Amino acid sequence: MSDLSLLKREPAFHKLFLLFKKRYESLGRIGGSVSLKSFTDDDLKAISGLTGFSVDELRGKNSITLLKFEKSLQRTRYQYDSLLSFLEDYFEESLIVNKDRLILEQQRELQFLNEMKARFPQIGWYIDWISSKSADTRWIWSVYKENPSVLSSYLEYLETAWGFLIEEKMFLRIPLFAQKVTGNPHAFDRNVVLGRMLLHLLTVDQKIKEDSEINFSKTSEEENDLLGFYGLIRDDLWSFVTCQNILAEADQVIHPVWKAAQETGTVLNIPLKELMKVDKIYPFERNCVWVVENSSVASTLMDLVPDEPILCTHGQLRIAGWRLIELLVRSDVTIHYSGDLDPEGMLIADRLLRRFPESVLLWRMDERSYLEAMSEEVITEKRLSQLSKLRDHGLNKVAELMHREKRAGYQEAMVEMMVGDINRGR
Repeated sequence: MSDLSLLKREPAFHKLFLLFKKRYESLGRIGGSVSLKSFTDDDLKAISGLTGFSVDELRGKNSITLLKFEKSLQRTRYQYDSLLSFLEDYFEESLIVNKDRLILEQQRELQFLNEMKARFPQIGWYIDWISSKSADTRWIWSVYKENPSVLSSYLEYLETAWGFLIEEKMFLRIPLFAQKVTGNPHAFDRNVVLGRMLLHLLTVDQKIKEDSEINFSKTSEEENDLLGFYGLIRDDLWSFVTCQNILAEADQVIHPVWKAAQETGTVLNIPLKELMKVDKIYPFERNCVWVVENSSVASTLMDLVPDEPILCTHGQLRIAGWRLIELLVRSDVTIHYSGDLDPEGMLIADRLLRRFPESVLLWRMDERSYLEAMSEEVITEKRLSQLSKLRDHGLNKVAELMHREKRAGYQEAMVEMMVGDINRGR
């Protein structure tokens, strides 16, 4: 190796050789030229002294070819025949063209992924998802590029977390869960990378199980619902469900508050915090519950049929709604569910049917009910496109009709018929 220490002291040379290096890596050979427009007159004087090209010549062309510089090297004290050898000596590394670098990088990535799957088999399915390099994983790959060992440590925590989630059938608050998994109660906060990765893992699991499009960018409420679905709690007060004439037990003892509410005809708003304290829920009489999503409709039904078990989910089911319905299903209770006849309402019903296919019956969500409840509100094509996610064949028939009519149907138009259904069900 020649002594290139003098060249390394001159900033103009380093700037020029970096451009040569990038050009070689891009082309895969010594060729092409680099621009000199950003070089000062002093820079050009230094280059002129090395190459023998005049400053005027360099400034006139505002560029220099790699082959010309290679020839000029032979006339210098360094006497290199190859610019490639010169650059490798200067940078003290073997230069790799971008195409070969990409192949090496892909090989390293594959080796990393295989190692991660071998070390963390419980989340192998998630590592497969990361390996797909879909748009939602780009930020994870940026973690890898910055430091693969950091991503490895995150995956190790997720392996431990996932093991707890699939083994323990209980609710845990996020800070306590994070302390249990990592030793740091803030490890799964939403503003840190590991917290984002936990949310991403849970979203991918839902997407795989439901085989449907799921939004990876969630509101705080949607994040809380997602975590709650897996037994992790950020907010156990705001997530609530409303009911009447429903009883709950804890350790085979009827809960006194639920009992008093039934005896006095009181409607209860039950937060998730209280639902976590009971292990059995069932209607006061009979073996079915009437469930609606609309709070004004639910309140009206509670006024008109005050002795019936009625439940209101308040639109999209939060974890409190899922928890209560799940406990009802465990008690072999039939769920009569009625939602708005628009794309959003039908998707809620579809999720319920998929999760509890043996226990949920659609109530006033057929084609005839849609025509009777149809409003003047026009449904946009964007909203109608959501109907393609439906799985239930009965709802698909309504969806076909909705595509033709392009109108939304609302529960308020069916209250009298719903009261009749409840009375006939007694």
